Amino acid sequence: MLPGKYLDVITDFSDPLELAGKVREGYLKLAWKSESGLKIGYVLVKEGKIVGSLVEEITGNSSISGDEAFREIFDAVKRSLIRAVEIYEADVEGILRTHPKMQVTFVGLPSKSGRDLESFLALLGVYRGGVEIQDGSKAWRIYVETGLVKAARAIKGSDYRGDDAIREILRETGHLLKDGRYTVGDYHRFSPEDTVQKSDLLREGLELVKEKKRTEKGF
Repeated sequence: MLPGKYLDVITDFSDPLELAGKVREGYLKLAWKSESGLKIGYVLVKEGKIVGSLVEEITGNSSISGDEAFREIFDAVKRSLIRAVEIYEADVEGILRTHPKMQVTFVGLPSKSGRDLESFLALLGVYRGGVEIQDGSKAWRIYVETGLVKAARAIKGSDYRGDDAIREILRETGHLLKDGRYTVGDYHRFSPEDTVQKSDLLREGLELVKEKKRTEKGF
């Protein structure tokens, strides 16, 4: 159990991680049942950004920290295993000084769906599974493994596959920033033609777009 002041418990949400945006400094406490037993997850938040994570397995008396812990929490969220979220006020910097392994390496607030570039980049850093990206006239599905895109194909507007599909997504970035949306899902049916050889191309390309927006508009 982490130190902190209990503030509230929330049961009405579509994505529990979105509650992090309401926390100035503290953490979310989540519980769920897995195949191995009851697990408790902590998501440390500072000024609406996720900065640390911890998962404790109650029955097995073990724990994991940092990005690995957040990936497990995100998987529980994706599978709709979270029924309630407790919110605590806490000295996050103090907790991270005491438990430095809890710190996560990604930046932003990953979400199961959204329209924000920073959230999508944060998702790529921790997620393992399928994602659908669309902007109305075009759509693609990709399979991600912790920052690396392993497969991709267009499902609307063109027939590009593999690296060509990733390049098309990057060419359409201007439209996606205005009208795009991403959603995680059980998209896992990909053919050998969908294999992506340059698996870090999408993340690197979007990081460049983010930096360009920041320098031009202060994003």
